[in-house]
Amino acid sequence: MTVKFSMAVKFSDYDILPQETCVTLEALERVTSLMVEAADARDALERIGRVLTDVLHAGRWSIMLKTELDTIRISLAKGLPKQVIDSTYVRLGEGIAGRVAERGRGELYANVEYEVGITSGGHYNSSSAICVPMVLRGEVLGVINLSDKLHDQGGSTCFNPRDLTLALLTANQAALMIEMLRINEAARRHLLPSIEELQKRDQSLLMQASAFDLLSKVTDLMVISGSLDQVLDAVIHGACDLLGAARGSLMLLDETRAELRIRAAIGIAQEVIATVCIRPGEGIAGRVLETGEALLVANAPRLRLGGNETASRDSRAAQYRNRSALCVPMKIRGKVLDVFNINDRRDLRDFSENDLYIARVIANQAAVAITAASLLVESIAAAEMQQSLEIAREIQESLMPAVPDILGFDLARISDACASAAGDYIDYFPLDGEQGLTQGQFYLACGDVSGHGVGAALIMAMSRAFLRALLWQETRLSTALFKMNDLIEADTPPGQFMTLFVGRMDVQTGVMTYVSAGHEPGLHYEAATGSIVLTETTGVPLGMFEGQSYDERPLRLQPGDILLLPTDGVAEAMNIHGEFYGRERLERDLCELHDLPAARIMEEIKQRVLTFIYPGLLRDDLSMIVIKRDASGHEPLSPQP
Repeated sequence: MTVKFSMAVKFSDYDILPQETCVTLEALERVTSLMVEAADARDALERIGRVLTDVLHAGRWSIMLKTELDTIRISLAKGLPKQVIDSTYVRLGEGIAGRVAERGRGELYANVEYEVGITSGGHYNSSSAICVPMVLRGEVLGVINLSDKLHDQGGSTCFNPRDLTLALLTANQAALMIEMLRINEAARRHLLPSIEELQKRDQSLLMQASAFDLLSKVTDLMVISGSLDQVLDAVIHGACDLLGAARGSLMLLDETRAELRIRAAIGIAQEVIATVCIRPGEGIAGRVLETGEALLVANAPRLRLGGNETASRDSRAAQYRNRSALCVPMKIRGKVLDVFNINDRRDLRDFSENDLYIARVIANQAAVAITAASLLVESIAAAEMQQSLEIAREIQESLMPAVPDILGFDLARISDACASAAGDYIDYFPLDGEQGLTQGQFYLACGDVSGHGVGAALIMAMSRAFLRALLWQETRLSTALFKMNDLIEADTPPGQFMTLFVGRMDVQTGVMTYVSAGHEPGLHYEAATGSIVLTETTGVPLGMFEGQSYDERPLRLQPGDILLLPTDGVAEAMNIHGEFYGRERLERDLCELHDLPAARIMEEIKQRVLTFIYPGLLRDDLSMIVIKRDASGHEPLSPQP
């Protein structure tokens, strides 16, 4: 499906785009827009503070700048007492801010007081916090601290990795604008030694202002267009125009092949674009990819060929108009995503250190564009997967049978998926096809497909169809499972299998004949003795091997007896200490709850399992059938719709 966007709208105008991606991209636009309008460094900090409050919803934040060689102090803050702001200073390596300033790497804390202790700012209202450095040209200018994230509905909530990404990008933009404003203010305050020097400085400032204008345009394009190619094309054309270059390329890393390939270019022949691939360590771009360090090259063809004096023999090297080049990595959180190349100044002069600085700034924004586009693709894929899971879940719910009204028996069932779609199978149906039974026989089935999600759900639905069809044809359960095993083995991928318990119950006598293909043992509570007897496994799981046989076993439910058929998700539910709920607990539960109706027994066991694993979550589907024979042997205990 192709989606077109008008230049006058935002991502949020379209429901097709994931909301969290829209928020991220619009936040980047807001950061850039606010910074462009800053009048001075103080104004820039206040605008950044507005972003931290409005976009990242931080109830408390501080911006700390380096004022001395190894010391950072609070320059602006929200939610901190004035005496704390005035008196707080941190040396590099001390506390959260000092550690981030020393390492130059952002940190996201799930529980800041537990992980690093309480800082000088006092107790946090919430345990989550973020601290990111403001870095320019490899130098840390300061840090941004965020805490007490406010929920839209009120109260506190936790910061997430997406907040950290946005905070890092905000810090990068803040460092860039602070430096630009400082340079601008210094130029106004001091007389330059000569007219020539003044012209150079003005030209440098103009280039920096133009670079920031380019970043703003690229960010706007990121918000308006969902196409990464459009964004990259705008970056390379804008960069070449700004730096006066005739050639340039953006090379993206193919992680599967571990090589760089050109994704956007200007001044390079199509046959070169189609054939060039660079591995880590090879040539200029490969060296930058491997080291993560930018290069200002004075002799590009010679360096690319390893110093070979016969560089002119190489057809690509001969295309260079001069031998000066820029090669800059595009990085996010220290990881090199891609490489940015600029060659051939139109005036035939060499590139300067200032040109390299501008190229770094542009490369940083290109990295933002690539990351944002990747987030968009991932979000759309996740939304499509979620839609598929929801469809699978709806299909499974439609296949779940209604609880039949069986004279003398009380029946209940539950099947909770740990994902949107489950691989557990619960089924029961009378032999004559009627839901109300006063005599005759009915079937019970409880199964578990290996794995979770859509694939397991599809195999479950297929197995349900196989079993129902076979049970209408075969009088012996062992024959039905023999055929079903071969059908599943032929139609499922290697390593996929299914455990299954199938029983046929006679309503008048309470006698059940069952087979168990490697399924979790059922628990038979005998009312006369108050003890538990486990069902037996009578064959291997379905789909593992062709031509398997399955034995039949008898079981009799006397008045007051209970049969609990679980999947392994019940006994194998694990708490945060790595302990399993276990079959022994399940046996004790059934003995303690035997006087309750089947539905109450089932719900009580479920709550006990959830309480046991709290605050953890289910890692496997949780399903069970509970069937209880009336103590009188005649009337059902509690018929369910």
